[in-house]
Order: sequence, then structure tokens, then C-alpha cells
Amino acid sequence: MLKKWLDVEGPVIGFLDKTGQLIVLSALWLLGCLPVVTVWTSTAALYYAVVKAVRRGRGHAAEEFWRSYRANLGRGVAAGLPVLAVGALLAADVVILKAQERTLHTGAVAVLALMLAFLAVYLGPALSRFSVKVTQVWRLAFVMAVRFWYWTAAILVLAGLAGAAQYYVLPVPTIFILPGAGCMAASFPIEKALRCYMPPKEEGDDAWYYES
Repeated sequence: MLKKWLDVEGPVIGFLDKTGQLIVLSALWLLGCLPVVTVWTSTAALYYAVVKAVRRGRGHAAEEFWRSYRANLGRGVAAGLPVLAVGALLAADVVILKAQERTLHTGAVAVLALMLAFLAVYLGPALSRFSVKVTQVWRLAFVMAVRFWYWTAAILVLAGLAGAAQYYVLPVPTIFILPGAGCMAASFPIEKALRCYMPPKEEGDDAWYYES
């Protein structure tokens, strides 16, 4: 029994292999985010590599990450800049309004920030999966965020808890696993949402993104 578990194709080695890939992808995601404006390019590449290489076993994780990163560099920057700009303005507004103790307006800004967060959940996955214009990516991400609001809310709650754990519990070690692990966990409901907008699978088509 123990030999079977420790076999090259066994669950223990498989788990360690996937964990190693997620650590590598987390480090690559952080590296890809360094210019700041490439946050959504890096997020799209992370999602692409996690689903294709880690979950589906198609290709090498690092190679798939950089393949997607290069392919979505321009669109990722174009799609992410407005989101980053609006997010920065909302954060600044919250700080100013709190200093002025204008709680009503602070609540309104918080609602807008939540809407932006809902959109952000699907922006990277949509960029990684669909070769469409930036405006269509925004529209698709917004529609999925609203249509599958329960999944979106659950992902945001888990992201918040993971962020808190990373900040308060193990700041350094967890930063090299949480991005990849969180992306993998979120990919299960997100894949269901993406498939609702993908063309039907044609007979004989073995594309990895149609695999369950």
C-alpha cells in the first residue's frame, strides 16, 4: 500500500509535483507583476498555466506561463490600466473621506470598490481564454461577475482570508504559494463560468480547455 502511494504515478508524488508547480508559478506571477501595469497580464498567464499545466497536465508550467504572458502583454496592460487607475482613486477617496469622517460617502466608495473587485475576479481568466478586444473582455468579465455572483462573492471572501493569513500569519513563506494555490482553487468555479461563453466542442476536438 505504501509503495503504491509513493510510486512515481502515486498521489504523494503527484501532490508534491503540483505543489512545486504552484510555487514556481506564484514566483513567476510576482515577477510578472513588478512593472505594476502588467498585473492583469501576469494574472492571465497564471490562470492559463494553472489550468492547462497543473490541472490538465498539458505542457510545462513555466513555459505555459511565459507563453500566455507574451501573448496577452498588450491586451493585459490595456485592460488592467483603467482598473488599476480607478482602484487607486477609490483607495485615495476612502482615505480622504475617512479623515473627514464622511461615513455616507465612504460607504458609497466602498460599494464601487466591491463592484470593481467583482469585475477583477474574471478579468484575468477572460483575457487568458478569449482572443477578443479589450472592451469585450471587460463586458464579459462584468457579465460573468454578475451572473455568477455567488461564486464571485465566495472567491473574494476566500481571497480576503488568504490575504489576511499571508499578512498576519506567515508573510514570507505564504507569498510563494498563495497566488498559485488560490488561483487553482478559484479556477474550479471560474471554469464553469467560462464554459458558458465558449463555443460548443466540435467532434474530434481535444483542446485542453474542454477537459473537465
